[in-house]
Amino acid sequence: MLTQVGEMGPSVGEPSEVLNNITQLQKDLSSNGYLVIKNLLTPEQVASLRKVVRKYLKSGGKYLYGGKYQLHAMYVEEDIAKFLTSDMILNRLKEITQPLDVVLTGECDMMINTTSSWHNDVPHHPACIDGTIFSDESFKVYKIAFYLQNQEENSPATLKVRPKSHLKGLVKSMPEVGLGVRAGDAIIFDVRIEHAGQMPTLVDRSLRKFFERIGPRLSLDSQKAFTVARSALRRVAGTPDRVALFMTFGPSDAWTHSYAEEGCNRHPGVRGTLSAEVLTHLAANNIVPPIIGKPVVPKQVSGSEI
Repeated sequence: MLTQVGEMGPSVGEPSEVLNNITQLQKDLSSNGYLVIKNLLTPEQVASLRKVVRKYLKSGGKYLYGGKYQLHAMYVEEDIAKFLTSDMILNRLKEITQPLDVVLTGECDMMINTTSSWHNDVPHHPACIDGTIFSDESFKVYKIAFYLQNQEENSPATLKVRPKSHLKGLVKSMPEVGLGVRAGDAIIFDVRIEHAGQMPTLVDRSLRKFFERIGPRLSLDSQKAFTVARSALRRVAGTPDRVALFMTFGPSDAWTHSYAEEGCNRHPGVRGTLSAEVLTHLAANNIVPPIIGKPVVPKQVSGSEI
């Protein structure tokens, strides 16, 4: 669902018009499982974010899927934290979760040139096993995604979704839609929806299998070798970097807290610190800072181990 909305604030239309627009956003997400908000970022903001993500992932992050990514990005890069907790972003999230407050689950990823197959983001949740997570209409956990370059509808690099699959589970027979976006657009989608990003090409799959086979023999990090080789091919072909930023959120209810809890269980021991400026801004918006991971209980050392 393509939602033609730009900045929304008190000066845009009558209160009833603003409320109707917000209600339509919520209806689109409930019905289709996704929407696109056009022109949320300025060209200057897009350029700045691309620079921040590319600079960080040049030396940081993890090699995976032919690219690099960083989990919990707002905890390792201050500029990302400030952007994602700015009024421009939080006001949008509030429109989606109202009348309840916004909850940030702690999931926040930045990535460059990664490949992806079809998946949803709930396989780790216990309620996915019996299907209740798909049948409960009160489930409203979403991701806001920024692809920081233009991506045409038919481009292999664009995000693809299977509309309404958030209510069905994994159903490969459902039709797919490529979401053509311009740099600066925001995509919001239900974490249950089937989606895929840059699908691996035949060359990508062959390279990955090759390095997975020879990596252990040569003591190579196969994921790093795959990424480096793929990056070299992209440079030769003149393919620009594909940069993306994601953050998961939902209303302050049982489902969102349950989803966040499962995320913590998947990343035990991961901790992070947000700056005083970011924490103050979250508090002013009645948003509790997300807790990422769970502290690892220190091992008790017995006398015989000293």
